[in-house]
Amino acid sequence: MKQKLFVFIVFILILAFASSASIQQSAEQLYQSGIYKEEVEGQLEKAIEIYQTIVKQFPGNREIAAKAQLHIGLCYEKLGLEEAQKAFQRVLDNFPDQADTVKVAKEKLSTLLNAKKVVEKGDEEFRIRKVMSLSILGSPSPDGRLLSYVDWDTGNGELAVIEIATGKKRCLTHKAPGDESWYFVGYSIFSPDGKKLAFTRWKDDDTTDLRIINVDGSGQRVLLSEKEIYDFLPNDWTADGKYILGVLQKNDKTNNIAYVSAIDGSFRIIKELDKVPPGRLGISSDARWIAYDFPQDEKSDKRDILLLADDGSREVPLVKHPADDRFLGWAPNGDWILFSSDRSGNWDAWIMPIKDGKPQGDIRLVMRDFGQVGSLGKLPRGFTQNGSFYYSVRASLGDIYVAELDTEKTNILRPAKKTALRFEGSNSDPVWSPDGKYLAYLSEREPEGLKSTAICIMNMNTGEEIELFPKFKGCARLRWFPDGKSFLVFGIDENDQTGLFKVNAKTGEITLIVTGDSGYYTAGCSPDGKKVFYGADLWKEKIFRILMYDLSTQQKKEIYRSERQIFRMDISPDGKQLVFWETKDNTIKLISIDGGQPKVLLKLEEGGINSVAWSPDGKDIFFSKIIKGGKTGKCELWRIPSEGGKPEKFELALDGLINLDIHPEGSRIAFTLWHVDEEVWVMENFLPKEKSKKK
Repeated sequence: MKQKLFVFIVFILILAFASSASIQQSAEQLYQSGIYKEEVEGQLEKAIEIYQTIVKQFPGNREIAAKAQLHIGLCYEKLGLEEAQKAFQRVLDNFPDQADTVKVAKEKLSTLLNAKKVVEKGDEEFRIRKVMSLSILGSPSPDGRLLSYVDWDTGNGELAVIEIATGKKRCLTHKAPGDESWYFVGYSIFSPDGKKLAFTRWKDDDTTDLRIINVDGSGQRVLLSEKEIYDFLPNDWTADGKYILGVLQKNDKTNNIAYVSAIDGSFRIIKELDKVPPGRLGISSDARWIAYDFPQDEKSDKRDILLLADDGSREVPLVKHPADDRFLGWAPNGDWILFSSDRSGNWDAWIMPIKDGKPQGDIRLVMRDFGQVGSLGKLPRGFTQNGSFYYSVRASLGDIYVAELDTEKTNILRPAKKTALRFEGSNSDPVWSPDGKYLAYLSEREPEGLKSTAICIMNMNTGEEIELFPKFKGCARLRWFPDGKSFLVFGIDENDQTGLFKVNAKTGEITLIVTGDSGYYTAGCSPDGKKVFYGADLWKEKIFRILMYDLSTQQKKEIYRSERQIFRMDISPDGKQLVFWETKDNTIKLISIDGGQPKVLLKLEEGGINSVAWSPDGKDIFFSKIIKGGKTGKCELWRIPSEGGKPEKFELALDGLINLDIHPEGSRIAFTLWHVDEEVWVMENFLPKEKSKKK
């Protein structure tokens, strides 16, 4: 009897443990289902329902419930609903023990709530608001009616404007009939009277023009297009509309602060800055001073804000502080500058009173948690005449997913699951280790500096991760060396050397392998680790090549050349062939590493290729086919036999499907879902009343 009772108790305990494990698994499964609905399918209302179910049914699973509550807020925010603020506040109120999730919720609340600031009595209430979702390389018009931006709908990047109130868009530049050249517009700024735009245009021969055009699209003309000038980034106009201030870069890549005449295109260099570019530039309303930020010293990533006399005769520190300070803009009347600083431990926005080129009184807090200025943070777009300040925010960039494939029936056995759950939105380039036990990827951590990017190595059995911070100012295109002890990566080191580097997978120590080229696209290693392959560009000659570099002889060999860039490439498992996408005729081709004529494997009638990857057995080539909306639009997963044949489509179609990598066993695929979302925001009523110039 005792034995039976003991067996019964054990059975009950087993059921209890099994039930507990089932609940734990169900919470995780529901959460991943919600993530899939939200981020992959974009069904926000259904995702909210799933997250609400998790919060209600699994309150004991604090980590998952907190994340679910956070994502309720994120979904509401994407839908533009006021419930977002309440949802984020519930994270703080109900899950104070979940530090990482609470931190994200606080950051979100800081952009939704009216920030506290020091203001004079009687000022209007300070507020920030989202203007629209739009990727811009432009600025607001002085009257706040228009935004300039780059429109990619035509294939080229055309200059366009959008009415803020109505959302009505209008292209100002157009390709001439029969013109087969490729170009795109860079940054653009309105003239003080709002009637003209100055903009930079890049062409397919790697040259740039500084141009000017009327806001109605008429009167386009080239101001600056000289052989010794590589680029000119316009930043501001003088109040009389006669000159454009910007960063002039010569062909030797030296940077200069310079004025260009809006009348005849002549230029005048105010200050030479060698190879380190300044931050944003701004002109005082009396045209006597230029404000900008610059590194505190040669080895520092932190910046101070300086005032440079209009004629370059003298320079004085304006904001000199151990903290990192970034200039955002000069208020319309010139009595205040706006800047971002990490002096409080967070990136806050501040204003400083200025008179006769000198600070007048204490700086004042405008907004807490404004955010770091840089390519992955906040990007200043400029002031309007009434003192409102526009800026853009770059949101999600990329996330790592893994799916399990049925390679016999081209089905998906297990749906794509987000694998890298830390620093979501900042992860890319997943690559399986040669033994398949690890998944490495790149994770963006800061907009710039020597800790801007981490190489993360995830143990796929335990989930544990190792983080490396190689001394790069920036890096991309991660690949393993065949021995599994190091990585091949494109990078820019602390000495501004650009090229392919070898990174020790244990220490993060870097070694320069090859330099002297431009591009370094889709690099990879031969199976014996003795050779590397990469794409390289000769823009001026319109020559785009695939090169092989022998690590033992240090010699380069050209494998192939094209009239267009080669972005997508992979090396066969036996190391004898390369597969690549030829953009000029929209074909997938194979070529021997010894060179010769390539073989056309597949010609696409429409769309393009986001990624190519060889199967581990060498029998198939997987590719991501763009079917709608460009690189970040809808993509499908396909494969084609490497010997030639009919392509097959998998039941997987996702937005921004890129960076394909097949597990050594062949049944799992890792990839990035790439999202580039940019929002335009505005800060209003933050300049003291008697100092602002409102119309």
